[in-house]
Parts: sequence; C-alpha cells; structure tokens
Amino acid sequence: MQPAKPFFYFNGFNSAIPADFSGNPKITAVADYAQSRGFEFAPFSVCYRRAAEQASRVLERVGPTVNDVIICGSSMGGWFARIVQLMLARKRPAIRTAAIGFNPAYDLSMHAYLLLGPQQNYVTQERYVWTSVHSAGLRALENSIDYGSSLPFFVYIDKGDEVIDWERSAAKHSRLSHLVVFEGGCHSFDHYREALQDFDAMYVQPAQPVE
Repeated sequence: MQPAKPFFYFNGFNSAIPADFSGNPKITAVADYAQSRGFEFAPFSVCYRRAAEQASRVLERVGPTVNDVIICGSSMGGWFARIVQLMLARKRPAIRTAAIGFNPAYDLSMHAYLLLGPQQNYVTQERYVWTSVHSAGLRALENSIDYGSSLPFFVYIDKGDEVIDWERSAAKHSRLSHLVVFEGGCHSFDHYREALQDFDAMYVQPAQPVE
C-alpha cells in the first residue's frame, strides 16, 4: 500500500484555518482538488510568530516513506510553502515536491518590519503585538534557505491584489517560478480554480503514468 501523499495548505498573516472550512470556497476547492488527485489534504494553521517551530512541525508530519508532497499557501502562506518545500528538500533530497503560492508574500527578510505593532487575527480574533523579535525570526528563516532554488514553484497572482504590488511580485517571481498573472481579483485570491487547473496541467498530469 502506497503511503499517503500530503497536500499541505497554509493560511496567510493574521489568519487561520478553521476546523470547519466548508464556508471558505478557496480552501474547499484546494481540498477537493488534492483529494481528486490522490493526495491527503493537510491544512495547517500557521502562527508566524513561531514560524521556524511551525515549519519543523510540518516536516515532522512527512513520514519516512512519503515520496511526493505538494505544499500550498496564500499570501504569507505562499511564502511559507516555499520555505517548507526547501527545508524538506534539504532534509530529504530524493523527495518530489512542488510549492504553490497564491498572491505570495516575498522578501520578508527586508519587509517584516512593516508588521511591527498591534495586530489582530481576523479569524480567531486574537489581539497581540508583533515585535522586532518576530520579524527577526522570519528574516532568519528566509535566510536559512536558497529561495531562488530551481525546485518547482508555482506562483499565481491577481492584479487586483490590494496588499501586495502585483508588478513587483511578478518581477520577483518571474525569475524563480512558473508564474501566471490574472486580471482583476483581490489579495484573498479569486482565481484559485484557474490556478489549480494550470498547476494540474503543468505539474500533476505530466507525472501521471501512461496506461
């Protein structure tokens, strides 16, 4: 019996993945897609104040016989997906991995200071203060890997993103990923179905055995 192939999904900054995500069409679409392709959907709520610890916990969930992993996230979750992919590849060089980012954050080693100050998680309603220590943690995590690695990275951007400048993001990611840019949309990312179709055509289907 083949080991389960995990398909991780990570939330963005000041967000979380509820136990019942049936009311979230984006997460539901990712879960349905993962299961349709024989993967085990593995949503993981990330607290970015403990990003390094959380990344290690994700790696622990990849069993020793697993040889195929897909790692996906939105906004900061897309950045985190790439980080975890590269950490996993360093630990298990033979494993097949792909990272997917929907409107991903990037260059947090330079931009994490923008998060300083009072914050509130809009899913859990938790209030807290983001400090320079938290920013340093993101910086150290990003600097611990080669973000520009040639490992498969699929980036999907909505031009209507009101948080991350799409042109700068496209310029950054065009050099290190398979990049698709959609008209309209928003930071939450509206084109997840189209993105998953593209990912399927570019990465999953070519790997399917020919009968």
